[in-house]
Amino acid sequence: MREQKDINDHIIGYFLQEQEEITDPVLIGWLDENESNSILFKQYKRIWDESKYYMEKEAFDTGKAWDKIHHIHQEKEKFRRRLKNFSYTISGVAATIFIILMLSFLGVLNGKPETLVSMATDYGNRSEITLPDGSVVRLNSGSDITYAYNPRKKVREVSFQGEGFFDISKSKEPFVIKLENDLEVTVLGTSFNLYAYAGDQIIQASLVEGCIELNHTGRTLQMNAGEMAVYDKETNQLKLSEGILSHAYGWLENKLYMNDMSLSDVCKHLERWYNVDISVQKELGENLRYNGVIKEESIVDVLDALSRLSHIDYHIKGKHIYITSK
Repeated sequence: MREQKDINDHIIGYFLQEQEEITDPVLIGWLDENESNSILFKQYKRIWDESKYYMEKEAFDTGKAWDKIHHIHQEKEKFRRRLKNFSYTISGVAATIFIILMLSFLGVLNGKPETLVSMATDYGNRSEITLPDGSVVRLNSGSDITYAYNPRKKVREVSFQGEGFFDISKSKEPFVIKLENDLEVTVLGTSFNLYAYAGDQIIQASLVEGCIELNHTGRTLQMNAGEMAVYDKETNQLKLSEGILSHAYGWLENKLYMNDMSLSDVCKHLERWYNVDISVQKELGENLRYNGVIKEESIVDVLDALSRLSHIDYHIKGKHIYITSK
């Protein structure tokens, strides 16, 4: 750590001299050590050259800079006080470089969206994530989410696949969820369940409270609290649907509500919940259908319950399960 601090001093010293030729023997020796040092130095120099404008007191507005990154830092006032105390000594220059690095990383300097947080849940697991804007998303098995804030459009943007229950914090800045097949969900502040697995035929939105809009290739479907909507990937149709709202997010209570659900679809849920592979005898998958509710216990308990409801048998080999007729 001490050696790294020393070389940083030499690098800053070179930048402050504002000369093209490197005469510092320590810096020359460090650059000659390996190619990685040379690449790192070039990156530092590029950032330094691009940051000259921002190092002018009149041009570097710390308030505006903070507004650009306000979603990702909890100690806002403390950070502002530190910025006000910066001087244009070497330490002040180093701090300015840090801010430029932060802004470059977040995309503020080049106008690109800032990718702030991303999370994925494997099959067999569930998780909860609090986004930088305060929104909370509970993720079902096999889901992933990426949140970004676009400072130019002033839009909170999310890429999502899987299933999640969204509690979106209220804001004047829209919250847009991008899904498969160019389907988008736009909200300002609301709670809803979103079922959008990449391998499934449908995408389903179930609105608990507030208001959301589904947008697809120029068509807009506005939903009110208590409504459900389905987008069919094969027919390319988007429409309101019938159903019991609470059943859509029964997974939050470890429940699977089956309303004339085929054995194939039941097994699809079980594969995600328990991280297993299930093979179903061909003629059984669509012919067997179930009504009722499964309370998540062990996979064996669930399979025992299904076998009592219909004439099926199962065999388990490691993570592979084979379902056949009795």
